[in-house]
Amino acid sequence: MCVLSPYTADRVEPIVVAEMTAEGLDQSPLHPEYWHSADGLPYGYSLDAADSETDPSELRLLEQADGRAMRCDIMLHIFVSDLAGRPALGKLAQRVAERTQGWVFVEFQAPPSASLLGHLENAGRCIGVNDYVYLDASAMAAWNAHPAFHVLK
Repeated sequence: MCVLSPYTADRVEPIVVAEMTAEGLDQSPLHPEYWHSADGLPYGYSLDAADSETDPSELRLLEQADGRAMRCDIMLHIFVSDLAGRPALGKLAQRVAERTQGWVFVEFQAPPSASLLGHLENAGRCIGVNDYVYLDASAMAAWNAHPAFHVLK
């Protein structure tokens, strides 16, 4: 999952590490880029420039909505296709977005319905682009709790 934040990478990294720890993930002593859940699922993160994978027009849209430039692309990964680990990834993205004042990129299996978009917009801020959205932390919390919640890998 991607979280775009107006914070710089050096400010974001301690937050990401703290939230991964709070999620119950342990950092591998041999390979610090890997974190593992209690049931052994492998997670990780990377920090890049905001424009590393996001189209400039989408960055401008977010920056207009937020009033600040996006400076960091926080990629939160689960390295296996295990559905059981994806809710933790969603919660992690929500908390990182909350603490970094960021926006979570959410892609849907099918175009979201008007009722789902309305639900997310009522919970927080939701910026729709084609068949995906950027959610602030409040809207992401609503997505995490929604019965249709899913994470595309």
